[in-house]
Amino acid sequence: MALKTIFILFSLSCKLVARLLSHSAGYVTYGGEYYGGQTRMSAWGVPDINPNSLSEVSLTLVNFNGDFNGTGHISALRVGLHVFPWLYHNNRLRFFTMWDNAAKLSAPCYNTDCPGFVVANSSIIYPGQAVSPLSQYDGEDRYITFSIRKDPLTQLWTLYREDYNTSMKIGWWQKGILGGLEDKADNVQWVAYVEYPDNEAGPSMGSGHFPREGKHKAAYMADLKHFDQAGNSYSPSIYDLSGGADRPDCYTVLPAAAFWGERGDRHKFYYGGPAGCRN
Repeated sequence: MALKTIFILFSLSCKLVARLLSHSAGYVTYGGEYYGGQTRMSAWGVPDINPNSLSEVSLTLVNFNGDFNGTGHISALRVGLHVFPWLYHNNRLRFFTMWDNAAKLSAPCYNTDCPGFVVANSSIIYPGQAVSPLSQYDGEDRYITFSIRKDPLTQLWTLYREDYNTSMKIGWWQKGILGGLEDKADNVQWVAYVEYPDNEAGPSMGSGHFPREGKHKAAYMADLKHFDQAGNSYSPSIYDLSGGADRPDCYTVLPAAAFWGERGDRHKFYYGGPAGCRN
């Protein structure tokens, strides 16, 4: 099943002679009105990544500004985990935020590299911060849970960490920068993504193992939620979302409910694949 997503990612093409390739795997909502999203994502390192490649997993909110073909001025907010050597000059897994409004920016804004995202004084995690410890194959499961919600009082898109038995505010995006996304999102995306030069092999996605290996071996996104205008949360079934992978010979997705021991969990999926994908 093909996955149709709209990704607004920083392009490395200005730094490279080679053309960039990209692949994604995950699930997205159908069109509607959304006022937030949430997910728990497992944390895996990508030690085999090349300097000009990117490997990430993220929650993204998108507004198409009336152009649902995805060719116009798209606005987006994103939070997740990535390994991005070009940006940080190393291959450590990092927590990141991103915002983009194609009508205002020539490239997306990561973390606090430009005005837009305000970090709360009480936040215990900072955009761009390295994440540790990490999940281990057939061992410890390490994860982090994020939500982006539109605050009903301030009307600001606000980022929270949700895995301390309470919502801990990380920060918020300022008003006036997001075009149509100032009002609502048209689409919520729970997707993993890789990008690499076409003269190199692709990096691993997730744990570097295919989803069919399952629990403690493959990377996952779980507890998928989206929010309405009043702040109420809804947990969509994987089977009510559009999902798949655009290069299934390299990277794939699989609902957790496909495994006998997880048949009751319809809000979780596994994803990933090893390094070595070529054009």
